[in-house]
Parts: sequence; structure tokens; C-alpha cells
Amino acid sequence: MFVYISKQYPRVYKKDQFCTIVEQTIGRMAASEGSGVEALTVSLNSLHSLRSVVTQFLQTIADGPKYENDQDGEGDLQEVAVKAMGDIRNKLRELETQVAGLTSSTIPVNLGNTGLLSLDPSPDKLPQYYQLLDCYTYMEKVHSYSATLHSVLSANNLKRSSVSLSAKRRRPIQLNHNVPHQQVDILIQGINQMFQDMNLTLSRPFGNNAVVQVVLGRVLKAVVTFKGILIEWVVVRAHNEPLLDEEGKVDLYTPSQYKVFQKVTDNANAAMLNFCSPGFSDLSVRSFFTWLHSFVSLFTDVCKKCSYHLHNHMPPTWREFRTLDPFHEECKP
Repeated sequence: MFVYISKQYPRVYKKDQFCTIVEQTIGRMAASEGSGVEALTVSLNSLHSLRSVVTQFLQTIADGPKYENDQDGEGDLQEVAVKAMGDIRNKLRELETQVAGLTSSTIPVNLGNTGLLSLDPSPDKLPQYYQLLDCYTYMEKVHSYSATLHSVLSANNLKRSSVSLSAKRRRPIQLNHNVPHQQVDILIQGINQMFQDMNLTLSRPFGNNAVVQVVLGRVLKAVVTFKGILIEWVVVRAHNEPLLDEEGKVDLYTPSQYKVFQKVTDNANAAMLNFCSPGFSDLSVRSFFTWLHSFVSLFTDVCKKCSYHLHNHMPPTWREFRTLDPFHEECKP
């Protein structure tokens, strides 16, 4: 036990309780935003110095004073105690002055019932109090910064243009998967008239969606499945392979037995995806059938790159989308 003599608050503290209260005071001051790092460092150094002096004083009280010139170990305990108390008083005044220079927190931290943990001097419970204090302080800062950010974002409009477009001026939404039958019929009829050596036969075996059977000269046959006015699936077969199954219905999925036309089927589906454009559906369908018509010379064209008819026993099964130039699979750009 030691006595802290003060004109305003004369009280008696234990060592751990007194140091805990001082650390608690500095922790509250350090939690404020305006406290400087240098002032906080000086205050903590003063606190460590005070604790060292208090520890040395208590050790002297417990073991007794020791002098270098006193061989018997006898000394004036009162003189040593008065000197030590003077050092403690000076250190404490210095600490109070430095703590007073720290800026107090302007944000009130509502700890609720958890604030009572600071009154318990038990060492195993004090870390929990400091952790809760840091957590509440951090959350208060988050709410403060969020409110400031909300006011800034509310003042700045994130729209690219301040002119509001009316619903009448907006481009109408096109539903290409649900169009009148007449629109698809007219489109297929126009494409059929574009090429003399390619015959298109339109049917609707499954309801509203159209199925087009394509016969390209004496080279290949194909089944093109539509969904509305968009191409959904393509199957290419040899000229001697049937387009109908055993029940007389259009066979939509059975692949060709020849590797050449299996590869053409893969390329046709890739071309279907390349030409697909919901905004210009008529143009995309015409472009695809123009690309498919370029296979009329599948077995007579030479590759644009290697200038050979066959490569790995395969003719040029790839057609460039823009120029329609033939390429082997290994030679395509």
C-alpha cells in the first residue's frame, strides 16, 4: 500500500489499482482522433517511468533500505520513504500535465453495462474492456464516415446525362423469339430466291418454331432449327443421307456418319453464333445462309493458305466469315 497525497482527491490506492486507473485514463485520451502521436508516446513513457518508481519503492519497503557504506544493512526507512514518495509525486505530476495536453474525445462512446468492466481490477478481465473500447470506437468512426460519404454521393449524381428520356423515345424491346409466322416465311422465301442452286423447305412440325430443310446442289443437306426469327441449331449431312427419320419426321439431332460433314456441322454452329444479332435478326439469317452457300464448292476449292485440296484426308471445311475464303482446319487464321 502507498498513499497518494493530493489537495483535491486524497485517496489510498493499491499498486495495481492505481496503475490501472492511470492506464485507463491515457487509453481514453488516446482513443480520440485529435490526440497527437508524439504526445501519446511521451505520456506512455512517463507512465512506464512512474510504474518503475512505484515498483522500486514497494521493493524497498519489502526488503528494507540498503546503503553502500552501511555494512550492517541498517538505514533510516523514513528518509528513504520520503525520498521515494517525492519521486513518485514528481512523476505523477509530470504525467498529469502530459495527459492534460491530450485532446479529449469529442465522440461519446456508449459502452452500456460493459463499462463496468473497467471497475474490476482483475487482470484477466481488463483486456476484454480495452478490446470492447476499441471496437466501439471503431464502429463510431465507421458510422461517422458512412454518413459523410452518403452526403457526398447524394450531392453528386452518377447518371451520365441529366436529360431524362421519355418512354416513347426509347427503342422498343424486340422479342425475336416470338414473331409472326408471316415474317419468318417472307424471310426464308427471300433467301430461297437469292440462290438458284440452294433449295429451302420450311415446315413447322413442333408448333410455332420453324424448321428449314436445306439442299445445297449435290454436295450436302442441312436442317436449320429456328426459334422465332433466330437460328438455334444446325445439323449438316451428306447429300446421300436422309433428313427425315423412320417415322417421316424431320431429324434434328442425328449427326452425319462422315467426318467431313461432322466438321462442317461444328463450323456451321460456330458461324450461327458469330452471325447472331438480335438487333438485326433478318441480316444475321441472310448472312448465315450466304456463308452456308459457300460450301457448294466444298470438294473443288483449294485452301487459301496451303493451296492443296486435301490435308489429312480432309477438304477445306472452314470458311472465313467475311471473305468466305476456304481453309483447312489446320490452316485457318
